[in-house]
Amino acid sequence: MGLYLAGLPGWACPFKSLFGIPCPGCGLTTASGQLFHGQFSASLHTHAFAPIFVCSFLVMAFVIFLPEKQRESTVKRIAGFERRTGITSLVLVSLLMYWVIRLVGLV
Repeated sequence: MGLYLAGLPGWACPFKSLFGIPCPGCGLTTASGQLFHGQFSASLHTHAFAPIFVCSFLVMAFVIFLPEKQRESTVKRIAGFERRTGITSLVLVSLLMYWVIRLVGLV
């Protein structure tokens, strides 16, 4: 994502290069960059999971810089939330469903 935000070329998706179809995350970097630039509609049109990705990235970036005790406590709370809600599985299944819908051309 850093290359995209800096306006530098990135590299091609290895999944797409190997199989000839986009992977579930294809377009996510572009959509995240558009989100950071305030282009919300374009971002959602490029990849609907960009807001989830950006929020997750920002939470991780915030937690990394916390003091050790606070970081451990925060990580435990997040892990507990994930266990109680199953949010990680829900997001991954949703991402795969979104990918199939994009492959079929409905979105």
